[in-house]
Amino acid sequence: MSKRLVVLGGGSVGVHAAVEAARLGADVTLISEGEIGGRTTWDSLVPSKVLLTAADTVLDARYAPHRGVKLASPEVHVAHLMERIRQRTRQWGEVQQSALQRAGVQVVHGVASFADARMVKVQTEEGGEQHVPFDLALIATGSVPIFPPSMKPDGKRVLAPRFASSLQSLPEHLVMVGGGVTGSEFAYLFRVLGAAVTVVTDMPRLLPRADEEASQLLEHAFRQMSIEVLLSSPVEGVTATDSHVQVRLVDGRTLEGSHAFIAIGRRADLSRLNLEAAGLFPDPTGIPLNEYLQSPVPHIYAVGDAAGPPFTLNRGWAQAQVAVRHALGLPTPPFRAELVVEAVYTQPQVAQVGVTETQARQQGISVTSLRARYADNLKAQLLGETEGFVKLVVEENTGELLGGSAAGSHAADILAPLAMTMALGGTVETVASLYPAHPTLVELLHEAARG
Repeated sequence: MSKRLVVLGGGSVGVHAAVEAARLGADVTLISEGEIGGRTTWDSLVPSKVLLTAADTVLDARYAPHRGVKLASPEVHVAHLMERIRQRTRQWGEVQQSALQRAGVQVVHGVASFADARMVKVQTEEGGEQHVPFDLALIATGSVPIFPPSMKPDGKRVLAPRFASSLQSLPEHLVMVGGGVTGSEFAYLFRVLGAAVTVVTDMPRLLPRADEEASQLLEHAFRQMSIEVLLSSPVEGVTATDSHVQVRLVDGRTLEGSHAFIAIGRRADLSRLNLEAAGLFPDPTGIPLNEYLQSPVPHIYAVGDAAGPPFTLNRGWAQAQVAVRHALGLPTPPFRAELVVEAVYTQPQVAQVGVTETQARQQGISVTSLRARYADNLKAQLLGETEGFVKLVVEENTGELLGGSAAGSHAADILAPLAMTMALGGTVETVASLYPAHPTLVELLHEAARG
């Protein structure tokens, strides 16, 4: 008899988990509060990537003279961009819904909570109540943004990612509160699309999880683009009027702009699940999980943003793959966070896999750092995109690959082969011995390995 698996959350990670479980023979019910695809599809990732693609296209046009081509000055049409967001989100939502249908997953729309350790209660959209019994449960309820009371978005002057798909015009001067991944991406795209941008963050550098050299390169690029960057400057609050915003800093300074954008972090969305009824008692960091994403209640798992930071979609997909197979009793290696490539889609792109050089040394590991420069790569020269580097972190005595960083054009693509090599147990000599097609940017990875 098939095991009954319930997936709580209809976002992209929940969909991936449900389809995989059904493919492996489980009887799967997915409970989705909103439209299939969740916040990732409709509010955050897809809309932001449409805007980032537009910004990259504008920047490509600016690079054209370096490539011997003269192009007309690009024009940004906000109404067309908003329509493209609507098209892409709708189509990606349909793709995910279709995948569920093909897999035979039953979908229930409503708000889920645990009635006990073997039953989920759903408040349906029609106002009724439905009970879903289960043998296995997988929590994939995603995350929600953090907004202090003094920094509440209103969708007019004070923005957040979910409002990116309903803009009537571009901000004249945007004050970005936050210098992490989301803040950096939106600061970049709004600047390239034509807005003046100021970034203010309480952190001592942009992208605090990234390699320090990569953060510095991005900060330099931002300043070259005339983005003002204020570091170590915590914000006290934001006040909006009909015509502008004021951003008050803790040190007494005040920044003015036409709009503010709040991107200071997210937290797992667990508050409505009634976890205690299932025997789960989260600590301040969330639900305790083992390396298979299994909770202290052995038949309940959590994946994606619900499993805690960092909040990236590819991380959630990897976790879902492990959790589903483990729950169904199938052989699977444990989840390895160090193999997940994190990417920031600015220009330059910033990407990271494994540990940084600083993190390795803080752990007491003796490491060697090997690097290659974009300026020494023929493809980068042909593109006219010579700012950047690739860096490998290697255990000094064994040659074990502990991590890598990249900053520059297509940085995320360059690190993908490194993650695969690490997964397969390859060493720096493995990477050094390979010669990809020439000229390509991925040669930078192998050039770094060869020192």
